[in-house]
Amino acid sequence: MAATMKDIEEEMDEIRMLMKIWNKFYQILTTVFSGEKTEIKKLDPEFQQIKQIVAEHHAHFMKVIKKDFHIGQSILTTVKRTISLEGFGNLSPLEINKTLIEWHDANILLNETLGSLESERDKIIRHRQTKIPGKSGSERMGDFFSGGTFKLVVNLVVILAIVGALVMYWDAISQSYYYRNYFAGFIDPILKMIGIETGSEK
Repeated sequence: MAATMKDIEEEMDEIRMLMKIWNKFYQILTTVFSGEKTEIKKLDPEFQQIKQIVAEHHAHFMKVIKKDFHIGQSILTTVKRTISLEGFGNLSPLEINKTLIEWHDANILLNETLGSLESERDKIIRHRQTKIPGKSGSERMGDFFSGGTFKLVVNLVVILAIVGALVMYWDAISQSYYYRNYFAGFIDPILKMIGIETGSEK
């Protein structure tokens, strides 16, 4: 059964939490190279708690990853090998180097796993968007008639119809009583400016 969006997001949250803990593990682990012994002893209880959290979530992480299972398994191996901060500091240079390499490999795997889950989530989102039904012909027609373009066309048609009627019946209009007494005074000068002879002057 394919994973749902909820499943994927829960797994992403789990990986993010594990990444945060894993980085804290490294941050505390490397204090043995620069910290004082008293400081290292103070950090050891927190270190032990982090180890416990990693161990508790490791089994779930192994179910999520799709590759490099040996690297995923090394997370638990690394945690078990570092019994304490003081014990880690007493390891041989070869063992310390091996532990740090394992940490980096596991950190890369965590990031790749999160990226893979994000990709799966994005595929589901894109698939949902393609399933959104488009508007029907009647809906698109309704949008057109209620839109600004249709209103503009209607207005232009009305204006052209009025202009056409004026041109067709201009002689009669310009000779009428109402035009001569009420409109000729301000319309005739405008018509003269554009070179049109007015009927009221005839």
